Amino acid sequence: MSIRELLEGLPFVATRRLNGRDGFFTAGRMFALLSDTGLLLRLPAPAGEALVEADRVQSLVDAPVASQPAWVEVALPADDPVELHHLVLTSHQAVRSVSRRARRHRSVVRRRRARTSA
Repeated sequence: MSIRELLEGLPFVATRRLNGRDGFFTAGRMFALLSDTGLLLRLPAPAGEALVEADRVQSLVDAPVASQPAWVEVALPADDPVELHHLVLTSHQAVRSVSRRARRHRSVVRRRRARTSA
């Protein structure tokens, strides 16, 4: 199974072309970006930091908030396909959980605004 098939096979994934690369989105947010030489993933801060310290991935952009996922780059072809599969699943789930929290937070703010303006 190719990395593209793995990413597209996850639930609720949409693919968009971005500057010659394929971006993979779930819950309206990008969780992976596939290029010819690497795969960029949004991983939860603890998991991403541990992989960077072990020199298994390269950190690209730190998360603006510590609890938010940060971008890391995994070189392709991957040495261990099982680990790559695990990283992809972790990234997908992290972005979906952040999206759910953000949605809940926005709805609470909207309800408060509606109550105070009425």
